[in-house]
Amino acid sequence: MREKFATVKDYLNSLEPEVRKTLQAVRKSIISSSKGIDEVISYNIPGYKIEGKAVVYIAGFKNHCSLYPMTKNLVNSLGSKLDKFTIKGSTLQYEIGKPLPPALVKMIVNERIKMLKLK
Repeated sequence: MREKFATVKDYLNSLEPEVRKTLQAVRKSIISSSKGIDEVISYNIPGYKIEGKAVVYIAGFKNHCSLYPMTKNLVNSLGSKLDKFTIKGSTLQYEIGKPLPPALVKMIVNERIKMLKLK
């Protein structure tokens, strides 16, 4: 079983260097996407919340990195912008060493925020 992480820094430090570098780039894009984003550890991975509501999560693995959740509505609203990436269930997978483009991360974060405010 994987160790329990108290902070995002602890989580990132547990990763292989190239995975860490990839996630750090996406992390930076998430944090700069919207004011008021809080960084937390939730489900033992980095999570990003606004007003206590989960916006997105990121995780690094041996063969890829992931961003969650990619709801059907979100996938539909982003359409062809996601064509270069693998969507499995509610997960957007991307290659280690190839972080998601900052503009795409910002779109995902802002769409998720809009969706959360509709509920």
